Amino acid sequence: MGLAGRCYYECCRTRLGHQAMGMASLGLRRIGLRRSFHMPLDALALEHEAVQGLMELWPRIHWSSGDGMMPPEQLLTLYRLAVSWPVDGATVELGAWVGLTTSYLATACRVRGRGKVYAVDTFEGTMEGDSVYPSASRYGGRTLSAFEAQIRRAGVEDQVEPLVGFTDAVGASYDLEPIRFLLIDADHSYEGVRRDFEVWSPHVAEGGLIVFHDYDMKGVARYVDHLLRSDSRYVMSPGPVVENVFAVTKTEVEA
Repeated sequence: MGLAGRCYYECCRTRLGHQAMGMASLGLRRIGLRRSFHMPLDALALEHEAVQGLMELWPRIHWSSGDGMMPPEQLLTLYRLAVSWPVDGATVELGAWVGLTTSYLATACRVRGRGKVYAVDTFEGTMEGDSVYPSASRYGGRTLSAFEAQIRRAGVEDQVEPLVGFTDAVGASYDLEPIRFLLIDADHSYEGVRRDFEVWSPHVAEGGLIVFHDYDMKGVARYVDHLLRSDSRYVMSPGPVVENVFAVTKTEVEA
């Protein structure tokens, strides 16, 4: 990390520095010098406590580093939702890969001062059905060690517990605290999304948030648009919060 990065992080840790940097960033946008999304600057729109959390995280795992599959704008959106959603309980991530998104969700728990992330994955690079991400080979076919190393670098070991196995099998035996924030980002086929939703949604608390990543994939969009929209137990809100991310709120707990 260079001197400019260190200065930025230290400045934004303080409320006054956060406000000053935010005003400068807004000024650049207004005069047309900053048109596209840029994670470190767009993060300044968050509340100060949320920004402080990122300023603790980024010197450990820089915002643009790692082998994460979640684009920065979507990462920031998930972090914002996880910090601000007004329901208590656990955070569950279905599909953790090597822990980049997990680190942001765990940092959100730290900012809130409560909660934990349960990261559910085979940690063998599984995709849809029996297929495997080709990039899993760089980890020797098993990503758990890389995931654990990422979590240690992020300094969020106390906020994270990996649950190893296929998401539907782990969900069938889940008996921990009710879920406030469920991220579905594992098997993106229609049947995979359907199974994950049907197995995990009963564990979501009333008012809890269920987030679908990769909404641009046919299987995900088909499930959300053709079946979930007609289920009165869920409200299509916040809805499409950013490109490729769709979130719904659970309004009724199953008997």
